[in-house]
Amino acid sequence: MSTSRFNSPRFPALVAILCSMLLLATVPAAAQSAASVDFRVESEVFFGSGKKADSRTTTIFRDGTVYDYLEEPPEVIVFDKQGGRFVLLDTARRVRTELTTEEVLAFTQRLQQEAAAHPRPSIKFLAAPRFDEQFDKASGELTLSSPWMTYRLLLVDARSPAISQQYRESCDWYARVNTLLKRGSKPPLARLAVNAALAKREAIAREVYLTLTSDEGLPPKRPTIRSTHRLIRRLSEADRDRVAQTRQFMEIFKPVSFEEYRRAGQP
Repeated sequence: MSTSRFNSPRFPALVAILCSMLLLATVPAAAQSAASVDFRVESEVFFGSGKKADSRTTTIFRDGTVYDYLEEPPEVIVFDKQGGRFVLLDTARRVRTELTTEEVLAFTQRLQQEAAAHPRPSIKFLAAPRFDEQFDKASGELTLSSPWMTYRLLLVDARSPAISQQYRESCDWYARVNTLLKRGSKPPLARLAVNAALAKREAIAREVYLTLTSDEGLPPKRPTIRSTHRLIRRLSEADRDRVAQTRQFMEIFKPVSFEEYRRAGQP
């Protein structure tokens, strides 16, 4: 998962493809009631054949709340599930803004409707993505293929239903919210389909390779995007201190409207 923002400077357009509308109401009751656990995921994203990461994030799960830290530009997006909101923190400008989960869902639904009516087949596909799924249990490799994009994922067993559920839910929500952070984003439903395939196996992807195909049917020679994800099952004292500081920032940073926040973040 990345909770990384994949479209400079926040990378939301491609995270919608890479991190079927899946509402919380559709999650089984047993999964919704799973106890929260604390853990951390470190992610890096690479474009093309580059060896240097184009994006780095650290995602901390603490007391049922998710704290997603983008390294460059410095930004934190907090998913407060209980409060039904996202809190966005620009740590350079020391400003914050909020979005409700209802606003995020409504925006995703509008993107889905626009994609369904789009003349380009590759965009129309994103309104209701369907993948052919193959899983090699011995190697832990999961492939989800379609005419327009193919994911190849190397899985690691989460070894905890609570971790698997929290991670899947956060990936879904961050994929949705990232579409708001950059105009022109595509609906995140392909990523949500991938998340569902991972959750079915109670797994987390340690590596993800995404290959896109053009409308002309000419696939690229190399994976377009590669991401790596490292699961750390226990928080360090530094992680807990970082969360405590973030909670302070949520109280003291200057509140601004979402439009003002987004305008300031444009390149």
